[in-house]
Amino acid sequence: MLDLAKGYIRKSVFKTYRYFKHPRRLKKNSLLRWFSFHFLDKRVWRPTQHTFAGGLAVGMLVMMQLVPGQMFFAVVIAAVLRVNIPIAIVACWITNPVTMVPAAVAQITLANWVMSAFGHATVPAPDFDSAQKFVSFLWDWLSSGGAPLSEPPFGVQTSLAWIKAMLVGGALGGLILAGVGYVASYSIWGLCANFWWKKHPAPPPSKEITDVS
Repeated sequence: MLDLAKGYIRKSVFKTYRYFKHPRRLKKNSLLRWFSFHFLDKRVWRPTQHTFAGGLAVGMLVMMQLVPGQMFFAVVIAAVLRVNIPIAIVACWITNPVTMVPAAVAQITLANWVMSAFGHATVPAPDFDSAQKFVSFLWDWLSSGGAPLSEPPFGVQTSLAWIKAMLVGGALGGLILAGVGYVASYSIWGLCANFWWKKHPAPPPSKEITDVS
């Protein structure tokens, strides 16, 4: 039964792929050409050294933006940049309900350090319990599409200052982690590839014997 289900899914995926990649449809529809170029290219699904590192960088950039719909943004950015989509999705899961609060505190702390260096007024970062209440309120507010909710748990001015700090810290932290993640994963991939080729060297080319008589 499981084999039948796998076969049906594989067949359905293949038919869908052929439908969207049909040359006549691509020629007539520019939007379909764009979709096929960015979302159906094998390079965004099969990792290579560059696409793997790029997908990880995209995921780490998106994971620091503590907003609903992270996976959607990761997929779109990875497809537009033509890097690995599955890796981008997995990487953005690093910030989840368990790690989101520490990430928010880190964002506010980083932003306060940067903004204070430029002379901007800042509000001290919250402790863990306060950050948990604030992130829960902020997530509910974003999930409701910005609909008016009850009074923020720590006042409007403090909440706005923390939101500003989270935006600044999320952007800076995401860019830093994206750069570090790309360089580290690209280098590790290269080292692993070199190690593998040393253990499995390519056989020498066979010498063809030609009859000159």
